[in-house]
Amino acid sequence: MPAKLLVVDDDAYVLAYLEALFSGDGYAVSTASSGSKALEMVHANDYDVVLTDLMMEDVNGLKLLEEVRSVKPDTAVILLTAYGSLRSAISALRLGAADYVLKPADEEELRLRVRNACEKRAIKKQYDVRSRELESFVFAVSHDLAGHLVALRGFVRRLQKKEAAQTDADCRSYIEHINSSAELMERLVKAIGEFAKAGTRPTKVEKIDLGKLVDDVLQNFQSLIEEKNVDVRIAPNLPTIDGDWVSTYQLFSNLISNAIKFSREGVRPVVEVGFEDAGEFHRFLVRDNGIGVRKADRERIFEMFGRGKDREKVPGTGLGLAIVRKIVTGAGGDIWVESEENTGSTFYFTLPKSGIQPEREVSGELRAV
Repeated sequence: MPAKLLVVDDDAYVLAYLEALFSGDGYAVSTASSGSKALEMVHANDYDVVLTDLMMEDVNGLKLLEEVRSVKPDTAVILLTAYGSLRSAISALRLGAADYVLKPADEEELRLRVRNACEKRAIKKQYDVRSRELESFVFAVSHDLAGHLVALRGFVRRLQKKEAAQTDADCRSYIEHINSSAELMERLVKAIGEFAKAGTRPTKVEKIDLGKLVDDVLQNFQSLIEEKNVDVRIAPNLPTIDGDWVSTYQLFSNLISNAIKFSREGVRPVVEVGFEDAGEFHRFLVRDNGIGVRKADRERIFEMFGRGKDREKVPGTGLGLAIVRKIVTGAGGDIWVESEENTGSTFYFTLPKSGIQPEREVSGELRAV
């Protein structure tokens, strides 16, 4: 099946030329003589590539790009622009355009850019199909394993209750080991399912007040915070972003949980959540004064089942930070850690703004919780 191409230009001559050029190359070409007409066609049809002029009278190329990214995010958009509009073309790349071509465009360059965009989209579609297949497989296996483990632990509890008086100390110890191993496997299976789901395309994008979300996370850890007497400090200027609430909650929950868990003996734990504007990105930090991360482990802790040497003493599955990285990179951000052993760690991560602005006044002070 030929790749589907929508060409948009309000110059009839240019439109006819591009239609003839790409039809001759075997593309299924549709045309629109205005941005508004192109919007109607994008809503009604699926295209591999939209090749559009930047400067049009009714709906310009940037507005068309934003709409395509909103309703058909997998569709590649290439902008045709005059040299004087080069700054707008660069802005378009930041908004998610696949490419831009300067007018007057060379035929071979046009063909190359469109072909590259089609090939990238085809590869991504194959990747998405394989990812969904793998995700379905992981969920199916996790579900079956979880069912067996629940049954196993149920039988162990019945055995403990029924045979408590008749079994000797060794047998009771063996039963406890079986129960403990089954509980660990149950947590691990759940974590693998969460890892498979993390960072996938959100089913519902909504505005998220990160100040409220972090408060919700802290409420969930309130008992542990009180038990360890944790000094929690939250920046008052956390922004409101567009995203998937569940993934965002999971992101902050895992990082804050780690900051609390990996504390040092004899030192009151301090956990900070901070934020600063970083140009095109929001940059966040979660800082603690805990055991820290060895330099040799700073990359490994973000891998599946990767745990630092000193962190192996704290119970866990080794998937928390792998899930965090998958969520952040899936959103187009980055994550890293700066740390000193027996001093503490600071986990930094970025999330793209994509036009989202904080709704609160910026302040450098931290509020105690």
